[in-house]
Amino acid sequence: MNLLKLIIIGLYGVIGLVGWYKYTELVAHPVTVVTVDKFSSEMTVAYIRAMVWYHSRGKLQELRSILLTDNLANKKQIKIRITNMLKHRTSAYIRDFNSLDTPIENIGNWYQNNFDFDNFLSAVFDEVFNNKLSVEEKIRSVSDVMEAYQNLTTQKLLINLNKLKGN
Repeated sequence: MNLLKLIIIGLYGVIGLVGWYKYTELVAHPVTVVTVDKFSSEMTVAYIRAMVWYHSRGKLQELRSILLTDNLANKKQIKIRITNMLKHRTSAYIRDFNSLDTPIENIGNWYQNNFDFDNFLSAVFDEVFNNKLSVEEKIRSVSDVMEAYQNLTTQKLLINLNKLKGN
């Protein structure tokens, strides 16, 4: 029994020494992992397109709520609410875009400057105040308007990124 204890203690000591050796080896030569945080042009377009689309779903839900609960006869108030909602929800992803390392510095600001917000807003109001449409038809129409303006801005982004790449 004493021999078994000595063998176990000896084995435990050897394992401990090997562990310390490996530890000092790792400390002396740390493993370096190369990480790349910069988005490629393709990844930039894919990410921005996806995030804008994702946030558009929230905008449409909030717009549906406004259309169902507010008095649409008060056009001035409705225009203010819709404008503020769109600007507020857009600012969330613009800040996110600006934090990305993309081929275009501060791409959120670039996106905001190249998105034709005034004409977009006018087109949204045309759909919202169209009395011939139901709420769901208005939402579908506004969704189509959003997609059209987002696609235009994405095309501008692709052109800009291709210029940066020399294509």
